[in-house]
Amino acid sequence: MPGISALFSVISLLAGVSAAADPFFIVQHGTATFTTRVDPIVSPGEVSSHVHTVVGSSSFKNEYSFENSRNGKCTTANIVEDKSNYWIPQLYRKQDNGTFELVRMNRVNTYYLMRRQPDEEVHEFPPGFKMLAGNAKRSTYDDEDYTNKAISYTCLGVSGKADTHAFPEYNCPDDLRANLFFPNCWDGVNTWLEGSKHVAYPASGGHDSGGPCPATHPKRIMSLFYEIHFTDRYDYKPGARVWATGDDVGYSLHGDFTTGWPTGLFLKVFAAGESCSVGFSIENCPVLEPIFTHSGGGTCTPDDPSVIIDEDVGEDGPLAALPGNNPIWSANGAPTVSNTTAPSTIGSATVGSSPASSATSSAASIFPSTAISPSPSSSSPPASSVIGAINLVATGTPAGSTGNCKARKRRLSSHF
Repeated sequence: MPGISALFSVISLLAGVSAAADPFFIVQHGTATFTTRVDPIVSPGEVSSHVHTVVGSSSFKNEYSFENSRNGKCTTANIVEDKSNYWIPQLYRKQDNGTFELVRMNRVNTYYLMRRQPDEEVHEFPPGFKMLAGNAKRSTYDDEDYTNKAISYTCLGVSGKADTHAFPEYNCPDDLRANLFFPNCWDGVNTWLEGSKHVAYPASGGHDSGGPCPATHPKRIMSLFYEIHFTDRYDYKPGARVWATGDDVGYSLHGDFTTGWPTGLFLKVFAAGESCSVGFSIENCPVLEPIFTHSGGGTCTPDDPSVIIDEDVGEDGPLAALPGNNPIWSANGAPTVSNTTAPSTIGSATVGSSPASSATSSAASIFPSTAISPSPSSSSPPASSVIGAINLVATGTPAGSTGNCKARKRRLSSHF
């Protein structure tokens, strides 16, 4: 396998500053902060149609703001200034008796990479930026569609098996890993457009490449990749793995991201170049080392526990039905009937009725199944992208706020 520096092109930075290699680092996370039906991107202010498992800032709420994320008292990340939030659907195991067991998430790694054209300027995420990968209603696979190819699974502990785009048809003794690669081209104007249309995958070269950005999305941003490990200690049975959406094939895997990084930090990382091409070894990046916990991430409790919907999501034992009453929909397509058991707004964060297996609900639409539609572009970036000096002291993050978990340095994903 070639060295890390050979995997990424040389980066050209602001004002003609250059470095020998692109930065590349992996943020490790500890225990999920939230497992609940909340999604501030797709269902702001409402109860989500399905359960998500969330890592990152402790200030996660049902509506996102950059300022709120930055004010989080702690983070699951092993970089204390990463107050972003990262989430995907919760995974369940359908038992022989028809009940659903919550599958434990063992580990989350979020990769930050440079994938770009030679000498292409790279932009950091502006305050308020959020984006999605995947489609919660997708029930088919198109190998020509980058939005489909960006979602995959790795079966750890099994040799000779390639990644799959549906759940693997065998047991994964060393974890089932869910992989999500986010778009790395931006319209340069919007921090959000409905359906995540402010971002796109490269026009060519692959969903995980530095191929040229489409004209509608001309600005390159950091490439963000999730790998999320779930225990797979069960015997393999077809249809037993089920996402919280009700999907037992695996096509509906999707991910959400809201930035909580300090403004200006990424520009310092860019300028550090090769010295921040460190993978898991964050301590070797001079920009990130002062805010590195020297652990593998840790436990972080919610700032506001009332954000968690008052319902059983399976943490205390198997459920009679998936939260939100989501039916199993396999490859027949996601149901279109809205969930009528959840209140339209969160309010007291209480769901009045227990899941009933006869109810139906819709899985929120994330991405269109075809290429991302054009969105407005501009010759000038938004004011929010103007970078000032970074202040890492003003956020009030207590030292060691991510817990005492020991670092578990894993081999790099085969994608990189």
